Amino acid sequence: MRGFPFWILVFVLVFSPLPFASVGAIWPQLYGVLLGFGLVAHVAQRWRANRGIPPLPKLPLAAGLLVFVVVLWGYAQSVPGLLPSLHHPFWSQAAALLELPDMQGYLSLDPQQSFQVATRYLVYLSFALLVLWYARCQRNAELLLKIFVAAQGAYAVYGLAIYFSSLETILWFDKTAYRGVLTSTFVNRNSYATYAGLGVLTALALTLRFLRRTLSRDTSHRTKLRELIEVLTTTGWLLPVILVACFVAILLTESRMGLIACMIASAVLVGGWVSRLPAGQARTFGSLLLVVLLSFLAFNLLLSGGMTADRLARFFEQGDGRFDVYPLVWQAISERPWTGYGLGAFESAFRAFRDASVGAFFTRAHSDYLELIMDVGWPAALAMFSAFILLLAAAWRASRMRGELELALLSVAATVQIGVHSVVDFSMQMPAVVLAYLAVALAGLGYPKGASASRSAPAMSLASNGGLLKQLADSPGRTMQLQRS
Repeated sequence: MRGFPFWILVFVLVFSPLPFASVGAIWPQLYGVLLGFGLVAHVAQRWRANRGIPPLPKLPLAAGLLVFVVVLWGYAQSVPGLLPSLHHPFWSQAAALLELPDMQGYLSLDPQQSFQVATRYLVYLSFALLVLWYARCQRNAELLLKIFVAAQGAYAVYGLAIYFSSLETILWFDKTAYRGVLTSTFVNRNSYATYAGLGVLTALALTLRFLRRTLSRDTSHRTKLRELIEVLTTTGWLLPVILVACFVAILLTESRMGLIACMIASAVLVGGWVSRLPAGQARTFGSLLLVVLLSFLAFNLLLSGGMTADRLARFFEQGDGRFDVYPLVWQAISERPWTGYGLGAFESAFRAFRDASVGAFFTRAHSDYLELIMDVGWPAALAMFSAFILLLAAAWRASRMRGELELALLSVAATVQIGVHSVVDFSMQMPAVVLAYLAVALAGLGYPKGASASRSAPAMSLASNGGLLKQLADSPGRTMQLQRS
């Protein structure tokens, strides 16, 4: 049962990268309204059908509750006069300078920003809840991922077209940064590299699922190879094309950590998949096919990865300015380790610690981990980190217990990619990236472990994965979405 709420979910997922990765405050607010309607409509839909609200998987539920704790702390940081003994001295100094003895202080140095970011986190939780509810049906999870891959292909093709046409624009706006590199509809190349990396992983996971289902058939090697060639030359060619397009787009962003994180996550996905194949001819044949796929990707790396390699070489020779920032961030954390400076208040707080060693203007710490600790303090930050660890544990457990393992391994790989890239960048502060990650990471965790049994028939598997986007091509509404992207 899909209905209107499911397509709200799809709309937010597909179009969130379009307006500059939805970094403006208006976009998360709009998504919050749409997702609120979606949640209410979904509950009403099940009530009319006399069906109860489905229970959530335990580990993702626990992760969501931990994130909700951080949301509550962010709101608390924006409440005037709350816990005055913990306020930053800035507020008392400001009251004295302005001669306003009744001026109330805050736990946050930027309470308005803390309130907005906490509200944005609530939007993410609403999106995650809808994904988990709909992903209880494997067909919904598969359709959501196929639409996501289609959107990834559209954004990658758009980025490649702009790049090779030498247009320095994003939509109809002139670029203000990162000219000469591919950013698609994003402003920051590193954030787009993270987004496109999720597209590579999703396309790779769907490809691996088709390979496993083909390998599991009780037929000869010649028959399996013939079926594979037939699919690739008829209905299944689009999936590898999107995979390569997203990978080339990552190379042309020249994002060093974007490429490294994507390759590490791909290795996790491929390694976990090969290890689960039955020993013998199936594993050997699957390994050979993967060698061909990885060789093709390596060939693309040699053709298009020179600029990224140059940036890596310059990094080792000249260093990077963000490493001058990290010691100052640690100093700031040591001064307020328990309460932080306010969710989203890094830019305001860092001005008090910046010195002559920092040549550029940093509005973010270029490390999601350090910035979160500085913003909310160690207890709330550990709660957020624990939420991601729980998602990783849930995905790994699902990949070991299910016959349909690719979507769970995709969740593992996506979390690894985000975790690695967040060490030195801030991609998870882009709403489009967060929504894409939640869709990819939760799509394989919503349905019960036995729900995939009915989909294991070889004929069904070949049809479902062989024609990657046949369903999309047959639907005018979805095709219009691709064209608009």
